[in-house]
Amino acid sequence: MQGKNNRQFLICDENPHTRRLVADVLAGAGFEKVQFANDGIELLKLTIEFQPRIVITTSRVPGVSGLDYTRTIRAGFRGVDRALSIIVMTDTPTQRFIDAAREAGADELLVRPFNGAALLSRVEAVLLRPRRFVESVSYVGPCRRRRMLEEYEGPLRRFTDPLDAAEKPLWEAEGNRELVRKCVARISELATDLSPGDRRKLREVFSAVRDAEQLADDVRDQFMGDAARSLARYITAIGGSGAVEQDVLSTHIDALQKLCVLTSEYQTEREELVRGLVMVVDKRLGRKPPAPGGAPQRAA
Repeated sequence: MQGKNNRQFLICDENPHTRRLVADVLAGAGFEKVQFANDGIELLKLTIEFQPRIVITTSRVPGVSGLDYTRTIRAGFRGVDRALSIIVMTDTPTQRFIDAAREAGADELLVRPFNGAALLSRVEAVLLRPRRFVESVSYVGPCRRRRMLEEYEGPLRRFTDPLDAAEKPLWEAEGNRELVRKCVARISELATDLSPGDRRKLREVFSAVRDAEQLADDVRDQFMGDAARSLARYITAIGGSGAVEQDVLSTHIDALQKLCVLTSEYQTEREELVRGLVMVVDKRLGRKPPAPGGAPQRAA
C-alpha cells in the first residue's frame, strides 16, 4: 500500500490495551499517523480536528456507540467527509448486528478477538478495494452489494482469519503469535533498563506484563496468561520497594519467550514452564507450594 505515512487513523476504544494493540499492528505495517479516542464523544471531536482517513472504533463505547457514530458521519457532521472509511470492531457478530452495521453504513466489521492479519485485511479492503459510495434518499454509505465480513460463517464465529485451520487454537494463528511476541519483547526491553529501586520503571514493566496477560487471555493462551500472572504476582508482592531480584525477572522473561515458540504440540513442556515459574515465585515470597486445588501458604 503506497503512501502509508500519509494515511491517518483514529482508534476508539475505552480499553487502552486494545488501542495499543491496534496501533502496534498498524505501526508494524508502516502506518504511523495514529490518534486515540477513549469514548464516542471524544471520537466525534477528534474526527473534526484530526480529519482521519480511517476510523477504527468498537461497537460499544461510552457516549456514542460505533454504529451511532457511523450514522452521524454518514448523515453529514460538521464538514466531515461522509465517505470516511469506518471499521467497526465487535464481540457479538450476530446476524442482527451485521445487518444493523450494514444499514448504518460501516465499511468493514472486525470480530474480536482478532489477529493482526485480520485487522490489516480490513484496512487493505478500504484502501485498495473500496466499495462504491452511495448517496440516496434511503441510504448513505458504501455499496451493500459486497458483503462485509466475507469469511463469516455463523452467528457466533470467533475466528476471523480464513487462512487459519478451524481446529487450530486461536493463539496459534501467526498474527496472534506475533502480537504476543511484541508484548514479550516490550517486557524484555523495559526490564533491561530496570535498576534496583526504580519504581517508575517497575510500574512500566508491570503495565507491560498486564498487557501480555490480557492479550494471552484474549487469544485463549492459558499458559502464556498464567506465566504473565506469575510475574505480575511477584511484582505486586514486592510492592513499592522496587527491590526486584533480576534472576526472577529474567527467568520469567525467558519462559515467556519460550512459550512464544512452543506450539500446542508441546503442551506438557509449556505446562512445566509455568509450574516452574509458580515455584520460583512461591520460594522467593517464602510460601509453600500450593496443594492441588489450594492456595499458596506461607512457610512456617
